[in-house]
Amino acid sequence: MNKMNRGLKGLEEKVLRKDLCIACGACLSLCPYLRSWQGRVVKLHDCSLEEGRCFAYCPRAELEFAQIEHEEIGKKYEKIEVGPVRKVWMARAKDPVWRKRAQSGGVVSALIDFALRKKVIDAAILTQRETDFLPGGRIVRNRQDILTCAGSSYVSGPTLEAFHKGPWQEGEKIGVVGLPCQAFALTRMKSSSLEKRTPVDKVGLVIGLFCTWALEYERFIAFLKVRVGKSDIYKLEITPPPERLLKVYTNGQLYAIPVDEIRPFIREGCHVCSDMTAEFSDISAGTVEGIDGWNTMIVRSDRGEALFKEAEKEGVIEC
Repeated sequence: MNKMNRGLKGLEEKVLRKDLCIACGACLSLCPYLRSWQGRVVKLHDCSLEEGRCFAYCPRAELEFAQIEHEEIGKKYEKIEVGPVRKVWMARAKDPVWRKRAQSGGVVSALIDFALRKKVIDAAILTQRETDFLPGGRIVRNRQDILTCAGSSYVSGPTLEAFHKGPWQEGEKIGVVGLPCQAFALTRMKSSSLEKRTPVDKVGLVIGLFCTWALEYERFIAFLKVRVGKSDIYKLEITPPPERLLKVYTNGQLYAIPVDEIRPFIREGCHVCSDMTAEFSDISAGTVEGIDGWNTMIVRSDRGEALFKEAEKEGVIEC
């Protein structure tokens, strides 16, 4: 029996050709053979390696889950619907700037800002909407940087590429905010036996975002240009049931679009997702259905619980 290739060839056969890629960025900037283009990962050249980090880190590549450990939780992976749970809270940021600029209750942005100020982390990787709403990873080190990344685009972006590229300084601790697939990719990096040329050992905090699907960039942006025109979009928001609208905030008008109209643009790989609550994170965040302006927060690890309690104690968030 032929041994399965666990390099770029295997990634192409098992993930890229099957349209399972969710463009998380875990395989990018590791070698010269893969690039991100218009929200997709594309192969530029063949690679002869039988085993590579591109396959080892991919959250959609084949894996025996018994090998995976919740490193910060301190035990092996267990099939629990929402992953390990310490506490579940309904919370929001106390600072009205975070509540206005960020998503839902603004807790994620507020926690990253607090973690930076308290030196829990020295830098964080967030997702920023770049030219024409194309998302990408950005390294942030202060409040103003966080504000430029606040809010959701609902389009998958290669955030983890910024994690590989750096640059990072000696002894720095890194925070990462990402989707469930990106949090899982970080766990795969930690669990991999391959030589670690990534700064995964520097990760000091992972905040995961609830996600049921992400949209294909090209088709979604083409749709928005038809529905909204050339208006300057500054915020997107999908409201929970029973409303279920995509609200598009522009400088001149608010557009409300039924979510069913954007469902055709969901990435094919998102239809087979096994983790919607970012169980491989220290803290997970989502919206509260039926209550505007609040986040559902799942605290999963010791360091997540310590940060959350301290932020509440110092009046950064309220529960």
